[in-house]
Amino acid sequence: MDAVIILDRLQRHLEIASWAELTHHSNRVASLVTRVAQILNIPAVPMAIAAYAHDLGKISWPVELRDKHPLSPIDWGLIHSHPVVSAKELAQIWPQAPPDILALVRGHHERPGGRGYPDGLKEISTELSIIAACDVYDAITSERAYRPGGAQDARQALLAVADFAPARVVAALAAVVGKIA
Repeated sequence: MDAVIILDRLQRHLEIASWAELTHHSNRVASLVTRVAQILNIPAVPMAIAAYAHDLGKISWPVELRDKHPLSPIDWGLIHSHPVVSAKELAQIWPQAPPDILALVRGHHERPGGRGYPDGLKEISTELSIIAACDVYDAITSERAYRPGGAQDARQALLAVADFAPARVVAALAAVVGKIA
């Protein structure tokens, strides 16, 4: 199926959830991923689809969880399950979704050395690092109702990304956002 059709279906799915910030976040992450992939000469379309779909699982959350702070252990369980739910949602929307795209959606919170979730992968691909880096960058530099103190600046976000992403991914992201890593 054509990428434009898939992205249109995903956009409609997100809009039905009536969670504008999630839609905006997905757009920003997909845009960053596309530009970083282009700098690194990696095919961008599959990654952009995965980036756009990475948080689909959040639309099943109770509305009050969107802005809740602090979180209970039950809340954290829901949050940690969203990558798996996101991959399942994408597979329902797009039954022919390539397994590599589903794996990128599922793994967007994985970190090298088993520090991420949901599977605690020891090693992650460059593609997965790019999606994770762009997701973290956007989350840190965007206003979030649940985070006291508001958005952080780009340099702080790039330092956080450098804690887990390969140097070439950090450098490409820094080039995209116009900052020196």
